[in-house]
Amino acid sequence: MSPVQPDTMQTRTSTSATPPSGLAAAFAWIGAGFLAVAAWCWIRWAASAHFHPVDPGPDPLPQWQYWVLLLLQVGGLLAALYCLWRYTLRPYLRTGTFTTEGLLCLALPTVWFQDLMFAYSQTWMAYNAHLWNMGSWAAEIPGWMAQHPENMLEPVVTFYGYIFWMFACMLLISAFMRSLRRRLPAISNAALLWYAFLFTLALDMVVEEGAIRIGWYAIPGGWRAMSLFAGTPYQLPLPEFLFGAVQTLSFACVLHFRGADGRSFVEQGARNAPVRYLALAGALHVFFFLSFSMPSLWSGLHSDRWVEGMPSYFTAMCPEYHTRPETCGGPGIPAYRPPEVWLPQRSSSDPR
Repeated sequence: MSPVQPDTMQTRTSTSATPPSGLAAAFAWIGAGFLAVAAWCWIRWAASAHFHPVDPGPDPLPQWQYWVLLLLQVGGLLAALYCLWRYTLRPYLRTGTFTTEGLLCLALPTVWFQDLMFAYSQTWMAYNAHLWNMGSWAAEIPGWMAQHPENMLEPVVTFYGYIFWMFACMLLISAFMRSLRRRLPAISNAALLWYAFLFTLALDMVVEEGAIRIGWYAIPGGWRAMSLFAGTPYQLPLPEFLFGAVQTLSFACVLHFRGADGRSFVEQGARNAPVRYLALAGALHVFFFLSFSMPSLWSGLHSDRWVEGMPSYFTAMCPEYHTRPETCGGPGIPAYRPPEVWLPQRSSSDPR
């Protein structure tokens, strides 16, 4: 596979007579599975009593933070709509085909479904409850174990943030790899990915800490011994941006490495746009699951006692924070098991 320029994404060869390749077909089935589970959880969430904004508590936002977060939400929405026009709608109206960039812009927001998996077993990261939100679908996810799923929130800005934030990072990393390839034509793919990883690591650290500083989210239960700014509301655990860099680079590789027809390597052999879309969605969800969701379970098991001084809009997921902060998480705190874990329940009259 070889990289192509983002604006040259037009199908040069017909694949209508070619059956989907094993890779494209596998990713398409995986994508269909993830989207079906996401749709099921989202529909149940929208019809539930949990579909309402989470109370941010009595603490107000600092004035500067209010305006920065408002700009993030409004400006981010406009940027996401521009990306959809620039990479999805306009190329389709011109050529009658979807570009890989265009399909990625449509597939990336579906990864929002996995975004809250960091709190599946224990809450150690928290979003700002002053951001536009309608709670979350945590209570609808089978086997959810963290306490207070009814207070778990997912800001709407994170949904379209996968377009204006993640897609922008993917474009930047792909441009870096193209530039490096031009400077070093003989560089191997392994070396190219290594340098791209170092670039992504630095990029993710800046982006993650910037998001924390403006109040998008906080990581109060992060592993302090492995954190920058440990013990403060701005702490950033090193594993967090390490895993984030792997996840972002894997997404960028889906965008960057193309076949002769200009399509991503995961689309090769897909006969139509729906199969291409499902294959891309499947690849994104698989890479996200392996590089973020699963490592987040590990991070939750190594969470620390929440730092002091967190405002109320970051503690909705642990209402006991202001009275018994030690119960929010940390060493010696047993994992919580809810009374209903979506497992067959034994009758009280069962003698076993």
